[in-house]
Amino acid sequence: MIDLSAVSTSNQPSRFLVGIPFFVLVVLLLPLLLLAAPVVLFACLAAGISPVEGFPAVWRVLTALRGTHVEIARGDRSVLLHLS
Repeated sequence: MIDLSAVSTSNQPSRFLVGIPFFVLVVLLLPLLLLAAPVVLFACLAAGISPVEGFPAVWRVLTALRGTHVEIARGDRSVLLHLS
């Protein structure tokens, strides 16, 4: 699940926690992934990398992101992204 937390550091500190299941994110991004697949295939062939080995390598990198914390701060607001 991908957890998004928004924290405000103004006079009224508040926290909003939104959980997005991974499969919902995949369904939403599936059209973009289908459009990007031929580009990635062409890039693999141009770089001399076998697509059969390239796609699993990308999948392993994406699954290795588990436990990553990304915090974005601007002014009096910050957003924390946690991949779990």
